[in-house]
Amino acid sequence: MTVECFPLPGEKMKSDYIRFPAHKGHVTNISFLDSGKKLLSSGMDGLMKLWSFPSWELIREFKGHTKSVNSISISHNRDIIATGSSDHTIRLWSYPEALPLKVLTGHTNTVSSVCISPDGKLLASGSYDGTVRLWGLPEAKELLILEGSPDNISCVLFTSDDRKLLSGGIGGDIYVWSLPEGKLEQTLLGHDVALLSMILTPEGKYLISSGYDRKLRIWSLKDFTEKRSIELEGTGHFPLAISSNGRTVAVGMDYDIVLYDFASGKIVSNIPLMVKTVYSMVFTPDGRYLVAATADGRLNMWDLGK
Repeated sequence: MTVECFPLPGEKMKSDYIRFPAHKGHVTNISFLDSGKKLLSSGMDGLMKLWSFPSWELIREFKGHTKSVNSISISHNRDIIATGSSDHTIRLWSYPEALPLKVLTGHTNTVSSVCISPDGKLLASGSYDGTVRLWGLPEAKELLILEGSPDNISCVLFTSDDRKLLSGGIGGDIYVWSLPEGKLEQTLLGHDVALLSMILTPEGKYLISSGYDRKLRIWSLKDFTEKRSIELEGTGHFPLAISSNGRTVAVGMDYDIVLYDFASGKIVSNIPLMVKTVYSMVFTPDGRYLVAATADGRLNMWDLGK
């Protein structure tokens, strides 16, 4: 495959920035595998694709969903991949064989987010039907339906100790569920409008969330209190990524990606975009590269080491 290189606006072509077509329609989610040697991407075309990195050769496609694949989660031992789709289903795949394992049904609307617990024993799924469902792995048996949230769910995320599940959506609040009983333990009143993205810091001490209220909020997972917030100067879906050393947080906006220093909250740099809207981002494990999925169906890569 030929990788396309494009000049940044008003600048000559840079060797540290490449972009190429990956999916038809939006690229919705990306995630690294094998210590950064491979990358998974999903799209509105109903496909998930596995790429070599950084050569960007297409290794294989995962076919089965009939509508947009919105979310990807990979088990800690890397042998199971879960995907959530607008076709209302969740699919489990074997890795590296890319064989379909299970199709999980029950949600009555778009499955917007899936997350496999750090110990690999649970799968959480969030849907626009307002429910969060818990499934046991590897059997893929439905265990619980969590219905304490009134929202269309956009994000689900396990804490690193496997003891809590976090969820949130259009209402902006973050719901804290205790595990394994699935009891609604606490509601974090933070974002004034829809919750868009949640990530954990690498050591698992903090939660970072972004919302349509143009705020980045940082929460302590020790006592679930908000430590600080950052006003975001821009518009977009505000997907989040954090470097493996926990020092740099990337926030995707409509026309650029802003890098923040986590400790100070100050802007480190702005990366201009060739196209409006970022849907997902990820750093390589060594922090050298940043990859972003954009609305034009392309994957974008920056070499931050240059």
